[in-house]
Amino acid sequence: MLKKLLQVISSPLLYYVDKEGNCVFRNYCLFSETGNLYKTSIPKANVGKALEYRFDLDKKLKWVYFLTPVILYFIFIHMKFSLLALLMFEVLWIALITLARLFCSYLYREYLLTHFGQYEATEFTPPISQEKYDSYVSLFISKVVACIIAIAIFFIPSFIMAGVLKFQLSSKRNHFKQAVSTANIYFALYPKNENIYDMRAYARFMTKDYEGALKDYKTVLELSGRKFSKKDYVRFANLLYLQKKMSTSQEAVDVFNEYVTKKKMSVLQESQMLWVKSIFKIENNMPETIIQEYTDLMASLKKNDFKNQFYISCDQAYMYYLMEDYVTALASYNTLISYAESNSEMFSDNVKSLYAERGWAKKRMGDEYGANVDFVESGIEYSKLNDYEPKFASQQFVSDF
Repeated sequence: MLKKLLQVISSPLLYYVDKEGNCVFRNYCLFSETGNLYKTSIPKANVGKALEYRFDLDKKLKWVYFLTPVILYFIFIHMKFSLLALLMFEVLWIALITLARLFCSYLYREYLLTHFGQYEATEFTPPISQEKYDSYVSLFISKVVACIIAIAIFFIPSFIMAGVLKFQLSSKRNHFKQAVSTANIYFALYPKNENIYDMRAYARFMTKDYEGALKDYKTVLELSGRKFSKKDYVRFANLLYLQKKMSTSQEAVDVFNEYVTKKKMSVLQESQMLWVKSIFKIENNMPETIIQEYTDLMASLKKNDFKNQFYISCDQAYMYYLMEDYVTALASYNTLISYAESNSEMFSDNVKSLYAERGWAKKRMGDEYGANVDFVESGIEYSKLNDYEPKFASQQFVSDF
């Protein structure tokens, strides 16, 4: 079937006269009854006019072949990417090509009926050798390869533009406006790319286009669908930062929650996202629901998931300290230290920092003696104890370039 199809679409022949003197015109069918047979002699002048009409139809059809994928491509790259959308465009492309062929087939059929009368459907088998067919197929395949090469050449500048964009962002000179322009040109010509959105968001931020940067982060988070990647940590942190600049802290948290729920994450990733959000809430005086969210995350764990239960509890104790609830923080650290020491094969590496953090909680409560005991028990050098106090830095825009 494939071999026959290749022979049909690669052959340039449109007409022949068989051994009985019958005239056979090639029609637009691809699989069977590819010829229209007239059991009569037709003057060469009339055949020539019919073939000229066919040539004209084929020229128009070639423009359809060329323009249809080009137009659909440029529409597709500006839409939200999904496998369903890709499938829809492929089906639409095939449907439009098929309709164009059917229309040309109808016009050619009407021409033949009008000028030569009723024909008989048959197979279009011109009297040529198999070697000739093979040469047609080879020529057709070479054209297909040339088209593939042309498409590859079309995409080569996309890699060059991505490199130029990285250079513009990393250059010591201020090229951020040029970087935005480069990214815009990229998106006008090529499909959506998460890394290009990240780079344009950074360039927009540096040009103080906070609304544009926020829009890019929302787009890239939607573009990646359910998938969660390492770069999403930076994206979500910057989403909070930019949304707060554009509206309020509460709306920033609401938008953050909206996009987080769209992602499929592991327990570790969920806890890290909750950490990012909790730090943001504490910095912006919104501590009310932090502990409840940690409690809910703990409740979602399997009963035998002791490792994640422990580490999330550590994060929760840390938050108690940052919220200045030192009494509850102290009680949490007491439980955590006891549990870690009882399960030293799993958590021995955490005991040192837990003693230091508990020491800071005691110090904040005025228990200098208890704090010093914990500091000594931690085994941390006195000059490095400040590094172990629970704290957070004021949120800034984060760049990973």
